[in-house]
Amino acid sequence: MIASALARVGQSYDLKNVFDLARYLLPAPPVPTRWRRRMIALGAGDPTKAICSTLIAQLFESIRYPILPEVRHVPVDHPGRASYYEDILHIRNYSLYTPRDFDISPYFQIIKPERPADFDYRSLHWDK
Repeated sequence: MIASALARVGQSYDLKNVFDLARYLLPAPPVPTRWRRRMIALGAGDPTKAICSTLIAQLFESIRYPILPEVRHVPVDHPGRASYYEDILHIRNYSLYTPRDFDISPYFQIIKPERPADFDYRSLHWDK
């Protein structure tokens, strides 16, 4: 994963994907939300361009680590149980992830730096 990330250093920023995500996340045409994802172009399609969350999602996808997969409940025959379902995870397209998806994912832990015990916000010197 690290080698893949290092190989992408210096690549261009995908502005088309930023606009596509904005169209997806902001109020859009009067269509159901579930269809909006299919309406966007999924970025420039150029493998040498990415946005930050897309790049991170692409790296995690390369090792099949989940971020926010879509879960399908598939009925399975199971002896002794009338209705038994198995959860099948489906990886979303990496170009549709936003930073918030990493925050709300149950597969990531948010780690914040600890501030010093003697921290006093009143002692900070601010530009006027």
